[in-house]
Amino acid sequence: MKRILLAIVFLLLPTASYSAGPFDGIYSFSSSGFLGGYASIHEDNANNIIVLLLEPDPGDTTWEAISGIRNGNDVILRSIPGAGTISLNVSVTFFGNNSGIATINSCIGDCDFPDGTVLDLNKIF
Repeated sequence: MKRILLAIVFLLLPTASYSAGPFDGIYSFSSSGFLGGYASIHEDNANNIIVLLLEPDPGDTTWEAISGIRNGNDVILRSIPGAGTISLNVSVTFFGNNSGIATINSCIGDCDFPDGTVLDLNKIF
């Protein structure tokens, strides 16, 4: 229950602030046409990015929070300790404002995708 409340807080906080980053928004991520989930991406004025990863299955309440510092169109995101169920390291490259790719560098725990998986990112809004 605590994680669900924390996820709700993460999702509601950005509505009270303004969009600071060019890549802020909600993205779907997929591999070979398979929907892997959704990513809520938010950036502050210092290029710090926080991403909340959500499962596409409404019955699955697991989520992950990852963060990193954007350099140009690239960012390496790492799990925030205590905010999720796995240890994740992901490299992301954004293309324009509406798409990108994410490569899973490493994932420890009950991971949906193996290391090396490349995911397509598509901005929903």
